[in-house]
Amino acid sequence: MKVLNQLTTLKDQYPSITVALGTFDGVHIGHQKVISRSVELAKQLGGTSVVFTFSNHPLSIIAPERCPLQIITQDDKVELIEKLGVDILLNIPFTAEFLKLSASQFIHLLLDQLNPKHILIGPNYFFGYKRCGTPELLQIAGAQYGFTAEINPTVYVEDVMVSSTLIRQMIAAGQVNQAATLLGRPVTLKGRVIHGAKRGRLLGYPTINLGIASGLAIPQNGVYAVELIIQDKQYNGIANVGTNPTFHDVGRRLEVHILNFSGDLYGETVSVRFLNHIRSEQTFSNSDELKSQIAKDIVVAQQYYQI
Repeated sequence: MKVLNQLTTLKDQYPSITVALGTFDGVHIGHQKVISRSVELAKQLGGTSVVFTFSNHPLSIIAPERCPLQIITQDDKVELIEKLGVDILLNIPFTAEFLKLSASQFIHLLLDQLNPKHILIGPNYFFGYKRCGTPELLQIAGAQYGFTAEINPTVYVEDVMVSSTLIRQMIAAGQVNQAATLLGRPVTLKGRVIHGAKRGRLLGYPTINLGIASGLAIPQNGVYAVELIIQDKQYNGIANVGTNPTFHDVGRRLEVHILNFSGDLYGETVSVRFLNHIRSEQTFSNSDELKSQIAKDIVVAQQYYQI
């Protein structure tokens, strides 16, 4: 997949373009259907599939105080879109200048740069200044300018509408297994292993501490069954998200005990997949109580592991 970080004229080099439009923040199962349909149409036409999205959430410019937490990093977003078979990703910054484009100007920008044969969008896709461009307006423009605009239907899971907003709410509530159903994959945090207080080692349960990028949606404080990807190998573990109230620590952190693993991981990048919430964060009277509870947590976590 070719990744372009600025708007580029593609219509001359790629005369038969099918483009999927959207913020795609999370690349959840609804987003995947829009993108996959675009890829499918492009293959039928012998053309090129393009995803046109933004490298930052539009609200970061429109109303920064209302900008939501990211469900995934930009790197993960690119990787997930590539796995769907897309040929070209236009991952451009949403700027103050872009904000000022009217719906008509945005449509003409697409025509001038891409001249698409097909445009794929979700039912809640709006474009142009003050979101005045609607899916229906795009279909009307398509009839006028010679492209088809296909609106992918809303995706439901057990009568629940799939949305990035709902996924964020689920993550914030610790409902990581429900969020995984809507994402089509586990809630995952990726970070570099950093030095901690080494208390877990003294308890007999050594842990790694992960530095997580700011602005990401992190599950609520508590203990979780997790899978880890370390140097392309998969391990099981239990993760604690929180402030370690037993030891009066300050600031949230992600700490993971890896089962059946020994080794120095400082500086390594580790992916943590959240499988299920085990319990809320607790304060213990002493380290022996905490040690006993960790052993119980591991027993509970066993039922959620995939391997």
